[in-house]
Amino acid sequence: MSVVDPNHSGVVTFQAFIDFMSKETTDTDTADQVVASFKILAGDKNFITAAELRRELPPDQAEYCIARMAPYRGPDAIPGALDYMSFSTALYGESDL
Repeated sequence: MSVVDPNHSGVVTFQAFIDFMSKETTDTDTADQVVASFKILAGDKNFITAAELRRELPPDQAEYCIARMAPYRGPDAIPGALDYMSFSTALYGESDL
């Protein structure tokens, strides 16, 4: 935690998280790793909300994701749920958005 939260604030910013993950996976990012990162940000849910993205990402990145993520249609969906899994695989050319 001291690597991603050097001020011991109890909060890990998205950028600190991404920096840490980048160092850990150096040039080996896969769609699965991106899905895993979104899952952490989503609190282990199968979807993420616009509010969570806006809280965790810089405004331009959050809006990019929100504009491109399809609605999540799983049985656990809530209003406004976004599908980060299909978004992540599309980023790596493993599926179409």
